[in-house]
Amino acid sequence: MLTVSFLFVYSTTNTLNVMKTFLLLFTLLLISLNIKSQITYQCRVADAISNEPVDGAFIRSGKTTTLTDKNELFTIMIENEQTISISAIGYGTQTIPLNLLQKNITLKPAAFNLKELVIAGKANHTIYNTISKIDLNIRQVNSAQELLRYIPGLFIAQHQGGGKAEQVFLRGFDIDRGTDVQITVDGMPVNMVSHTHGQGYADLHFVIPELVKNIDYGKGSYYADKGNFNTAGYVDLQTKNHLSKKYFSVRSRAV
Repeated sequence: MLTVSFLFVYSTTNTLNVMKTFLLLFTLLLISLNIKSQITYQCRVADAISNEPVDGAFIRSGKTTTLTDKNELFTIMIENEQTISISAIGYGTQTIPLNLLQKNITLKPAAFNLKELVIAGKANHTIYNTISKIDLNIRQVNSAQELLRYIPGLFIAQHQGGGKAEQVFLRGFDIDRGTDVQITVDGMPVNMVSHTHGQGYADLHFVIPELVKNIDYGKGSYYADKGNFNTAGYVDLQTKNHLSKKYFSVRSRAV
């Protein structure tokens, strides 16, 4: 009986070892198959005419979606799909076979169609804070100071003639002339720490409004990474790196 019991225990132990080995090999096989079916792509998306980055372009392949960042790059992991679709507001949609996908993708400007509007629930919400380029092209302004009117909830007023920074109100908050809203141009601070009109004086009249391509903003409360003056919010004007065409304008004034 002792011998039989020993053989039974040995046999059971050996069987368990075989089963564990089999399960381990099976798991490794599944992992390897899964790795082969998932391919990661990283590409650049830019305007076909100006070569400017397309911020917030929407990329979709099957059920996988992502967006370009401020460096016009996107990274996407694709499983068993044959094509990838790239779209953006104000541009035509491109559907590209994966075997023809290149590192640099260009989108051609096109008429905006509401049927093409895509809202991704898992998208980074900050890209929706960027004012549309379409809005910038349609609504003409006389000075960069008027670009602040594009921000929902922000109002400007000039109470004593031109030539200086406007009075700013954000959600009813009296910001004076920039005391409580951080204003930057391509990351360069505009707010003056000390001025005869008060702390944080922000005059944008030096900016050529036709050269502004995007306006990024955030509204209250305080953003720690935006600086001391953004108690009520911040505004960041981003200028163009390239022009689609050469142009100049002349204004005549009656004497």
